[in-house]
Amino acid sequence: HLNHPGLEPLWQSLEREWLIQLTALLALVTAGLVFIAVALSGYWVVMLLGIIISSIGGYHLYQHLVQPRALDRLLKTLYETPQEVVWVYSVVNDHHPFGLQLLQRGILYFKLIDGDEISANLAPQKLKLISKVLSRALPGTVFGYSNERARRYSENPASLKNTR
Repeated sequence: HLNHPGLEPLWQSLEREWLIQLTALLALVTAGLVFIAVALSGYWVVMLLGIIISSIGGYHLYQHLVQPRALDRLLKTLYETPQEVVWVYSVVNDHHPFGLQLLQRGILYFKLIDGDEISANLAPQKLKLISKVLSRALPGTVFGYSNERARRYSENPASLKNTR
């Protein structure tokens, strides 16, 4: 079930988010280095700002590169220990500035037995197919949001396992 083509938007979304974060961090480091280069002509405040920006960016870039990507974590969990996924649900946010619907954004949440979560931004029209395919691949996992499930998950994530 996990090789189903309907899951491709999920994998692409997680990869795209990782690349966007990488690009932003590289831009931050580059901006800091540009500030340092500009400051070489005698602007010590700009030099200090450049050092701070590039240091913070470099630290977060390092963290981004050494920690497992969300895609890798999710794939490893789904293939090796699918029983760790206890709850999957999606949320669609409508953005209505001035009463006009301009944008819809969907988020798919994977809640894990250890209290951790993995989320992916997806087009709302893809959520139904992805949830359907995942429900076949994860038969012991609860699908769909409810306040009762949220309460139970916050108290004891394992309490959602194998209940429908």
